[in-house]
Amino acid sequence: SYGCVACHQGANVGGNLFQKMGVFKSYFDPYAAEESDLGRFSITGKEADKYVFKVPSLRLVVLTAPYFHNGGVKTLHKAIKIMGYYQLGIHIPDDDVKLIIEFLQTLVGKRYE
Repeated sequence: SYGCVACHQGANVGGNLFQKMGVFKSYFDPYAAEESDLGRFSITGKEADKYVFKVPSLRLVVLTAPYFHNGGVKTLHKAIKIMGYYQLGIHIPDDDVKLIIEFLQTLVGKRYE
């Protein structure tokens, strides 16, 4: 209900489009951004691609810490809070973050060896 599905959609719950990091609020300080923070701009050279990254699949996200393009976010809880604030323009309550994480844990499925 928060709107995460706008970017994290499809069979893999994302992974099939590119989006600017910082839709509602600027995530990067343009004066302190690292080369890796420039996203697709580093490849295309197009100003419109600055701070644009591939939206990751959430299919196995509970197993793939740390998070974001530079691994700078250590917990899924913090990553969800950041995404709510910068991508959706809202503060997601901690209780809802916990429920989102519980949902994401169901996407892993069973591992057969």
